[in-house]
Amino acid sequence: MKKKSKIIFLLCFMILFTVLNKPSVYAAEVPVTLPAFDVVLNGIKIKNEYRQYPLIVYKDITYFPMTYFDSRFLGIETKWNDVTGLEVTKSSETSVTYEPYTIARKNLNKYAASIPAFSIKVNGNAIKNSNEEYPLLKFRDVTYFPMTWKFAVDEFGWKYSFSNKDGLIITNPKYSGLKATEVELPLAVRDGGSFIGDFIVAGKYYYYEGEKGIIYQSPIDNPSIRKNVYELPLWTYGNSYVYASLETVDDKAILSYHQGGASMGTDYKIILNEDGTNETFSEGYSNRRDFGNYIINVCQFVPPSQNNLSIKKVGEAEYKPIGDNNYIYGWTWSRTENSEGGGPSKDLYLIGDDIYVLAYYKPRSENGTTGIHKVNINTGETTRLCEESAVKFIICDDTIYFMDIEGYLYKLPLDGNMAEKLTDFTVSDFTVLNHVVYYVSADNKGHELFKLGQSSSLNPGGIVKSLNIQDGYVASSFEKSSNSKFKVMILNSEGKEVFKSSIAVKKVIINDNQVFYDCE
Repeated sequence: MKKKSKIIFLLCFMILFTVLNKPSVYAAEVPVTLPAFDVVLNGIKIKNEYRQYPLIVYKDITYFPMTYFDSRFLGIETKWNDVTGLEVTKSSETSVTYEPYTIARKNLNKYAASIPAFSIKVNGNAIKNSNEEYPLLKFRDVTYFPMTWKFAVDEFGWKYSFSNKDGLIITNPKYSGLKATEVELPLAVRDGGSFIGDFIVAGKYYYYEGEKGIIYQSPIDNPSIRKNVYELPLWTYGNSYVYASLETVDDKAILSYHQGGASMGTDYKIILNEDGTNETFSEGYSNRRDFGNYIINVCQFVPPSQNNLSIKKVGEAEYKPIGDNNYIYGWTWSRTENSEGGGPSKDLYLIGDDIYVLAYYKPRSENGTTGIHKVNINTGETTRLCEESAVKFIICDDTIYFMDIEGYLYKLPLDGNMAEKLTDFTVSDFTVLNHVVYYVSADNKGHELFKLGQSSSLNPGGIVKSLNIQDGYVASSFEKSSNSKFKVMILNSEGKEVFKSSIAVKKVIINDNQVFYDCE
């Protein structure tokens, strides 16, 4: 019995000795802090306060989290193996995905990290972490790299700068995506938070609605400076300010709002100039466009009336009616045996001497549909370009792409002819860039984003919230409730993804090769 006890005691001692002498994968903890300065990676300002994996500072050196997305965002790849340890290499491709890793709870300013003792290789070269003045760290179960000149520049080839004004800026020269900025402006908040003021970017300025109905202009590089450029009126039937929207048209900031009732009120469009002045571009229900030498106006009062298309040369005082008095221009309209109706259209082009616009032949006694028409500005002759109906059209070079009343897509030459049907299925929306068609699937197909000719969704599970062309890019945002990996996706004229993000946004703007967005 005593012999058995000795054997058990000896085994326990051997196990304890083995555990105590097993190489430790972590050394003692070291103190780290969050950066007290701005950090910008590939043009994106990092919000460390609410980041699950914030950048940290140890011995006055900033450390970068080697998460899957963060690493690839800066053009590096990581591999982990229990035997060989951590391997870090430069990647041949740079991910355009930025993952904020946002958490609800605000981070503290001080934490503790540990120094890992596992094997580490950078671009094939072994790193003796215990001998490094600025060793790799482990924080929240993620390895962190010191952003020293040795690693950031010599090993990874990043561009690196630091100043008290701008903070730390690191860019991967191979990064082909768009720079992104989360907009942090004091936007108006109304209706218990259900309404947030609008914003745009035009030229070098932000334009946004602040409190008390004031439209402000602020420099992009210093948004803390602002100038009052317009004051919204109070709504006629209430004690709140009118609801305003902002858009950029031909690099100009345009403010729009409605005053009065639904049918007896007035739509206003105001041009906000860079010098802080403003001018009224249009009043009333209309679609008015400035094409340089000519301004075209489509009257869209309800109910629509004939003879509603007019034009004037720049410098002239009055608009002159143009076209055929038998047509309603700028409306999607249809007539059946029991009813007729439709809505206004914003599709309007001037190419050479021809206006391209949707129009409906009003006097026709039989059932009729809206079609794409061209109107000669010299003769007023109106010509329907194809027999198919149309509710939306886009002109790309010498080709017209359009969607008919049922939701099928077509294309036809600019001068008109037989339309070529592009889909044997219906869609709910579409856009075109460089003759590549992007469409939103129909209601019963989930409203996902597709590229014509491909069967797979560009963002599986993503319910399209907005789809448009901006600054030569396809910009798409997706509903926050979408069961998709990304909530923003931007493609260039070659169809290449140049920016993706899992951040749900209220609005996304592209201006001068930069993305601006405000989070939901």
